[in-house]
Amino acid sequence: MTSKLDNEHILQVVSNFFEYVMFSHIWQGREPLFYDIITAKSIWNLPDTPLNEKLHHFCKEMHRLGHNWAWSDTCCIDKTTTPILNQSLTSMYKWYMGSAAMLVFLADIAHPSKPGDLMCSFWMTRAWTLQELLAPKVILFYDSEWKTYLGNASVNHKESPEIMRELADVIKIPCAMITTLSLGGLAIREKLFYIPTDVAYSLIGMFKSDIRPDYGEGAFALGHLLEEIMTCFGNVNLLAWSGKSSSFNSCLLASLSVYYQTPYNPLTLEEEEMETYITELWGKASQEVALKCL
Repeated sequence: MTSKLDNEHILQVVSNFFEYVMFSHIWQGREPLFYDIITAKSIWNLPDTPLNEKLHHFCKEMHRLGHNWAWSDTCCIDKTTTPILNQSLTSMYKWYMGSAAMLVFLADIAHPSKPGDLMCSFWMTRAWTLQELLAPKVILFYDSEWKTYLGNASVNHKESPEIMRELADVIKIPCAMITTLSLGGLAIREKLFYIPTDVAYSLIGMFKSDIRPDYGEGAFALGHLLEEIMTCFGNVNLLAWSGKSSSFNSCLLASLSVYYQTPYNPLTLEEEEMETYITELWGKASQEVALKCL
């Protein structure tokens, strides 16, 4: 019969064994996919191509760091199955948050890297980059030869003031917010202000939304997300804007860039007033849908 101390030790050993490391990178062409791995039985049986080698290097580095499980978006999601793809997109933020570490491969940064290179990397322009910076507890950056960025040998680049300052200068988010894992202290509209692009599906996890992605909805995706945010949080400040309206709902903006152009003076509304505004919004939306169906 095991003691409580033994049970805690066993639980810790098992938890450590199943810790996983996630991979962040730029898709560069024909990356290895889910069914490539299924067919080959192992990543080590994949053909010798530069992109397969990239996956090999990631797994080798993961092992060198003392971990046993690796996750890469290219080959760990069955993208041919819509329910699985949708669940993956809505779960991504939680997966990154629960990882032991995230390794970022910067293919366009030559070795040896120098200060400022990270700011110019194409990786910084990705829609998913922001949540990948915020969610993981540990991040390590690598240059094109899989050497740590700036030769920084620390176990967590989130603890490097130099690297964090460089990131903060690019995405305009205080270093403290990057290292404390979230934008939790910000209002909804302020979170949206920090989003670099209009790719709505990359924002799902940041807003803890259960919205179901639909790749066929195109420009409606942002409207769909904003509607979900207002439903969940009742935040009418999202309506404080001027410019082009969304084809999804004329009460909503067509592009997040409008928030950069519109002066932001937060409304102070009582709960009843807020409910009135939201009810009016849904009424207008229902009328628009009814008219479109005529």
